[in-house]
Amino acid sequence: MSPVEHYRQRERRLEGIPLSPGIAIGRPCFFATQRDVRHASSSLDVIDETTRLCASLQRIADQRATLADETAAVLGPEHAEIFHAQRLMLDDVYLQEQLVQTIEADGCSAAEAVWRVLERYRSQLAASDSAYLRERADDVGEIRQALIGDLDRARSCRHCHETDFCTIDHCHLGNDHILIGSEISASLPIETDRHTIGFVVDKAGPHCHAVILARALHRPVVGSIRDLPDAIPLNSQLLIDGDEGTVIVNPSSSTLQHYRTTRVQDNPKIESTEPVDGFRVMANISVSADIDRALAAGAEGVGLYRTEMEMLAAGRPLGEDEQTVRYTKVIKAMAARPVYIRLVDFGHDKHAEWTGLPRPAATASHDDEHTLLRYPDLLRTQARALARASVHGTVHVVYPMISSIEQFKALRGLFGDATADLATDGLRHGVLFELPAACLEAARFMQMIDFGCIGTNDLTHYLFGVDRASGDAVGDRRLYDDAVLWELIDQLAHAATSAGKTMMICGELAGDPKFTPRIMRSGISATSTNPANIAAVRRSATQHTR
Repeated sequence: MSPVEHYRQRERRLEGIPLSPGIAIGRPCFFATQRDVRHASSSLDVIDETTRLCASLQRIADQRATLADETAAVLGPEHAEIFHAQRLMLDDVYLQEQLVQTIEADGCSAAEAVWRVLERYRSQLAASDSAYLRERADDVGEIRQALIGDLDRARSCRHCHETDFCTIDHCHLGNDHILIGSEISASLPIETDRHTIGFVVDKAGPHCHAVILARALHRPVVGSIRDLPDAIPLNSQLLIDGDEGTVIVNPSSSTLQHYRTTRVQDNPKIESTEPVDGFRVMANISVSADIDRALAAGAEGVGLYRTEMEMLAAGRPLGEDEQTVRYTKVIKAMAARPVYIRLVDFGHDKHAEWTGLPRPAATASHDDEHTLLRYPDLLRTQARALARASVHGTVHVVYPMISSIEQFKALRGLFGDATADLATDGLRHGVLFELPAACLEAARFMQMIDFGCIGTNDLTHYLFGVDRASGDAVGDRRLYDDAVLWELIDQLAHAATSAGKTMMICGELAGDPKFTPRIMRSGISATSTNPANIAAVRRSATQHTR
């Protein structure tokens, strides 16, 4: 086997953002989007183009009505409203007049007129301060693409390693596949056949129509996977984890076995089990929309709210009001159960271009300047949002990637300055122990923080020098049995107990029921994992207490 073939066939992990939960294993199937049509021509006949436009408007309106009926039959009338709204836009007389006037005044094609007019509307809506109007921008964008595709007689298609001729609603080979594309429209989850079991996309957010429908259909979606389709070979096998936002290319047999034995799969209903006295099992969430799934799984709180995922999904920093609404939703839903909210945590596997920060190398060592100290406006805005949300219930503020007491003091000081004019009685402050340097000072930390958390993913990475992006998942899991790691966990738990503080644990280790008894023996009384793992972890805890 050549070096190139070996590279393309080995297991690799691509880190994105989780948009719709669940696990799917299948072949990659690449979605071909409509081509970009932004050209004008002076030789076009205005009457012909206007006639073509009117016919296309009617066809797409009829199509949206059909999609609404199909969606209502499968998912209920509330989800069909997406397509009813698009139908109403297409029927709007003012919009129709604008399109016709553009053709007549500029002598352009119908497709060009659609692009110009609807892109202007879409841009205006996307820039609005109203969340409702911003959501309507997605509708305009989808209508624009549907009209252009219809006018150009372009038909969306897909291709895989073995065929280039499949349509969206029919796979000739009948293979379970993961549909891959730069973005997906709301109609795609409805139009695809039963063999489409998941989606990998570049541009999408947790609140876009396509993701909402995919979630309702129990199909996992991972977003923000860059360099598609080059990142995924045509002849590869894929495993997508919609809970973690991970795409595993060519998963090894051990990785497949791990997912099949430790994760709930092919079952849209999450099993709920009874809580265990003295041991709390909480849920990890990435966006506020995940809270319903956490509640369905019987989560006894939110142990890790990865707030940077909200911003990565939006593609921009979120304002104070936007963050406050999201945090308040989670706090109210938990109804006095603990809520741990991690401050935005950008690193080598989670990078946002809009911060202006350089992209860290995957193997780069941690420096003394924390991301939030380099970009303090992120912290100030989030601190105020957390303080405002805390009037609805206690918020445990989790400080990630802390390497020293001095660093924590600096961040805590910025937080305090930002919230000086707000009520902060409902806030608790704690450290996520994931860097060995901080772990060695745990006893000192416990004198100044309200609680502690152990982040086993990054702790293992830094403790043993394992590259989390390497795809060597089997090797990583074997390190969870290492005596050095457990000795450190025991020391952290003891430091918390001695100070009368709580210590919680999260990460992949926390979600593996094999390790639950060992976690309990260490003296840790709370764990946080993906909702899909809660039942298995709780069963393991129950067996341990018998």
